[in-house]
Amino acid sequence: MSPVSSIGLGLVLVLALVVRLTLLAGNVADHPWFFFQDLEKVEAEISSPDTPYMNSFGFEASNIAHAWVCAGQGYASPFGGATGPTAWIAPGVVAVYALSFALWGCFTFNSILFVFSIAMVVSLITTVVVFRIGERVGGDPNIGFLAALFFACLPYEAWIFQIAGHLDLNLQVLWFAVLLLAVLRAMDGERGGFELGATSALAALFNPGLLLCTAVGFVLTMRGRSRREITRFTLLFAVAHILILGPYVVFQSARLGGFVPVKSNAGFELYLGNTREARGVLQNIAFQAYHPSQNATEFVHFGEVGEMEYVRDAKRRFREDFRIRDFVHNTVRRTFYFFFAYEVKPWDSSPWVSAIKAAMWAVPAFSLIALVVARRGRLEAAEGAVLLFTLAYAIPYLFTGVMERYRIPMTSAVALALALLAWTLIESWGRGGSGSAGP
Repeated sequence: MSPVSSIGLGLVLVLALVVRLTLLAGNVADHPWFFFQDLEKVEAEISSPDTPYMNSFGFEASNIAHAWVCAGQGYASPFGGATGPTAWIAPGVVAVYALSFALWGCFTFNSILFVFSIAMVVSLITTVVVFRIGERVGGDPNIGFLAALFFACLPYEAWIFQIAGHLDLNLQVLWFAVLLLAVLRAMDGERGGFELGATSALAALFNPGLLLCTAVGFVLTMRGRSRREITRFTLLFAVAHILILGPYVVFQSARLGGFVPVKSNAGFELYLGNTREARGVLQNIAFQAYHPSQNATEFVHFGEVGEMEYVRDAKRRFREDFRIRDFVHNTVRRTFYFFFAYEVKPWDSSPWVSAIKAAMWAVPAFSLIALVVARRGRLEAAEGAVLLFTLAYAIPYLFTGVMERYRIPMTSAVALALALLAWTLIESWGRGGSGSAGP
């Protein structure tokens, strides 16, 4: 990296930090109840065996961390109470909350601030990764600089510092970007099978859906390799997954009495997203009707039968209620909402605010489409890889259910697309200016 690029990236990192610190300061001022919680009330409610409990600081993840660190239950009880062993949430996310609780106590101000500090560091690391992605895909440090600048300023990932409701913070944003960079490097022959496999396995511990992104990257990486190279790469790739994912999968499968592919609740998510109330988009009415985090009847049933049987029952209900026409309709609706739509909230203060938010939520999809149009469908290999990687990330949600936060990990790909488009415009203006100069 040249000195100029280093200075530019440093300035972007300062900007990213200032934006997020400003948002966090506003968050503390606007939501003091979120940062300074009544700990006795929290302990009483989270321990209740009759009703579910969700704390907006972490939801299921912080409940499991509380059970693990403060209640002595181990990795258990995603909805409060004492409902037994769980694999409802990926362990990487829970580990951050558990570390914070172990250091500072459960749901204390210091523990909440500590997690936000980790999120701040994650934002800065991701900004650097986005710079590297832009530099590699665009073949120019200037494109990397623009991509990092867009990432620093776009409201999607940054907005987590302003809202009083968190589950996975920005950890999935980080691993989306890190895994994408690993795929691009492997495509260029700079990373072998073990390195890509290790990155993929670590990412899966935060979101197992990223394994589908890895599968797309793996196929792209195989292009142009000899049969011997493919065999060696594949073996090392598989070994990395076995070594990193294997112990957790075996441990949880033994505890829960059934195969656990990192998370246990995929069958329930498929059922929930296709209920009449959800119709593909996971609004609160669907959670109140069916989810054990908000429905007391479902919560009690979850505790009585155990997690694995509860998920099996949800899959049975999905099969019994399955109608191909409804499923296709829901999938089309999910696709529209995932890529384009913004759902107006009760707290949106005016039609203008709603319109601005709707426009911002449509930017990610339209930026990727605009890049394809600008390239006239002839994307470079790395650009095509980013697009396919992003589409692979979306696929699991298009069959289960959509919430707006599910789109946020795509921010690095969106920042890259905007940077490539901006650089194309800059070059076009430069050529136009040069063409018009002369005597």
